[in-house]
Amino acid sequence: MTPCLNAVATLTETLQSVRLQRYANVEHVVVDGGSRDGSVEILEAAEGIRYVSEPDRGLSHAMNKGIAMATGEVIGWLNADDRYLPSALHTVGQALAEHPEAAWVTGYCPIIDGQGCEIRKPVTAYKNALLRHWSFPLYLTHNFVSAPATFVRRETYAEVGPFDERYRISMDYDLWLRIARGRPPLVLRRPLANFRMAEGTLSMTGFERQFREHAENARTHGEGHSLAVAANAVISNAIILMYRGLRLARRLRAT
Repeated sequence: MTPCLNAVATLTETLQSVRLQRYANVEHVVVDGGSRDGSVEILEAAEGIRYVSEPDRGLSHAMNKGIAMATGEVIGWLNADDRYLPSALHTVGQALAEHPEAAWVTGYCPIIDGQGCEIRKPVTAYKNALLRHWSFPLYLTHNFVSAPATFVRRETYAEVGPFDERYRISMDYDLWLRIARGRPPLVLRRPLANFRMAEGTLSMTGFERQFREHAENARTHGEGHSLAVAANAVISNAIILMYRGLRLARRLRAT
């Protein structure tokens, strides 16, 4: 499932990363929010996808719409600027077949820049270490599950969904927390996808709102874990300050 809005610079690479999986039973649904930059023309020419292009109410609405369109047993979320790594879908399919009790599965997700080069390797290593020690209280402290490397059984979505449209950026953390209470993820210790961080992406332009929403997500779902919820508030504020500092430093260097 790929939500898309004016992603002409990266959309072709994203679509290609799905086609190159060579997975026998994959359905790729793209929900475009009414792009005007050439993205729709890419979708019209693409093979092996189903798509709709029309205005929507934001990312959560697009995701809910796409999941309603999908017919598969497992749902993956791949943004239009992210990409799957080779054999990711085969790895996930095999893992879920071997672990029928698992409601969802996640793996490692290296960060890339606008040119597709890996960046922020210490951040990735930190998140990978947390994944290896996953627990619900630990996850309440901050979101270290990467959406492009996460796959959920459709029946689980039906039980705990849909995405909450109140959240503009951290709707994934909200949903993962709903799933996670009583359902630990199956953690695959290998990279499954790349998450792109570049100027103009939602994760960069909306980071302050994202981490405010993270703190709210933790408060909503953190009953019985007050220390973890408090830690989330501290960590979220610290990350906001760090990002502000990085932006200020870039502006100073530019001048």
